[in-house]
Amino acid sequence: MPLTIGSKAHTRTIRLWPVGLVGRVSMVLLAAVVLVFLASAFFYEEAETYIDDDTRITQLAEELSTDLRVLRTTPISQRGLLGALLSDNGITVSWRPANQPVDLEQPHRLRHVEDSLVLNDRDLGRADIRVWADRADSSSIHGTLLLADGSRLAFSVPGILKHRHMTGGLASAAITAGAVALAAAMIVRSLSTPLRALAQVADSIAKSDDMRWTVLDERGPREVRGLARALNAMQDRIKRLINDRTEILAAVSHDLRTPLARLRLRAGFMDDAETQAAIEDDITEMEAMVTGVLAYLAGDLDPEPIKQVDLVAILNTLLDSQSDRGRETSYTGPDRCQARVRPLAIKRVFANLIDNACNYGGDAHVTLEAKDGNAVISVVDDGPGIPEAELEKVLSAFYRVEGSRSRATGGMGLGLAIVTREVARAGGQVALDNVPGRGLRVRVSLPLGAAQG
Repeated sequence: MPLTIGSKAHTRTIRLWPVGLVGRVSMVLLAAVVLVFLASAFFYEEAETYIDDDTRITQLAEELSTDLRVLRTTPISQRGLLGALLSDNGITVSWRPANQPVDLEQPHRLRHVEDSLVLNDRDLGRADIRVWADRADSSSIHGTLLLADGSRLAFSVPGILKHRHMTGGLASAAITAGAVALAAAMIVRSLSTPLRALAQVADSIAKSDDMRWTVLDERGPREVRGLARALNAMQDRIKRLINDRTEILAAVSHDLRTPLARLRLRAGFMDDAETQAAIEDDITEMEAMVTGVLAYLAGDLDPEPIKQVDLVAILNTLLDSQSDRGRETSYTGPDRCQARVRPLAIKRVFANLIDNACNYGGDAHVTLEAKDGNAVISVVDDGPGIPEAELEKVLSAFYRVEGSRSRATGGMGLGLAIVTREVARAGGQVALDNVPGRGLRVRVSLPLGAAQG
């Protein structure tokens, strides 16, 4: 919090709240120390009150001992009047003859007070001192002392116990502790809020594929502001690098189509049929690679809008296309299933899955189930499956399982990577497992509502 002093021409700003994180934490610690000091001073005052209570018990023992000795030497006829004369503002004394009954079995007898009085004067113990209170929480006491002739000296002392000191001390301690805890929590929360925002943005950078990142507010302590600026600059650099990489790869992949077409044309004029077939196979493989790269980068370069589509219609179209090629396919599920997705992206997802099932398993069996606001699509083949250790790795770009999915079959490790990315953009999930007695099963879960992002 800045404080400006001086005239308009010559001003000087004094910051009462430090700008640095170290300074702010130090200020919090200093405030806590000051509060503890004030609380300690208060509790010392309360301790002096307890000492004062002990002093009053000592004074009471001395007064009772004196009154007891005086009444012992006074004739019985004068003891009643003398008891009234011995009373003052601090203690009320009366004499009760031996034939006057006294109820000594009080429900709230204060034996600890009796012990304190006897400890100060042993003569009170020999006089069978009895002390009680009207209520358990009362600060006033009553009592009697036995004289040799069977009569008793009765006394009452108001407010000597002062239980309110203990209650007040505990309440003050609780209030002080609560105030310190609340102040510390509020200050620490204000210090940690920018750090939590930094953590959330850093986590979004790590998890987001479409670069829809949040720009951080540059506020808080100096160190946090510097970190926020660095993180914002890092986001800009990452976006530029990804865009440059995407554009370069897309341009190169697109420009390769022209020389590949010329190579295919020139190969057609070759006399050596064997060499011609080998060259055309290589060209076909390179075209598949270019097509795969362009498909992988298409989402970054040209994100399409979200629309309402029928997932069943897309699946049946793709399955019919495979059936026309002589592949065995089947579909099990409802006749319609509407979902809000990116149509071309989702069609590419299912096309990749069905193509993989037919290419590597010989057939494709698709099931669709709609439940809890999600559509769960399973694509199963009768192929060799994928080793358990490779199930997570095959979802990465350009990763191929050697021996089962080689480039000889047209794959280059982008099919499942495209599936994973596009399904994640739609707010869904992809899971792979091997079905006993069959082949690989790929399960795609898609929300039927609007896609995420």
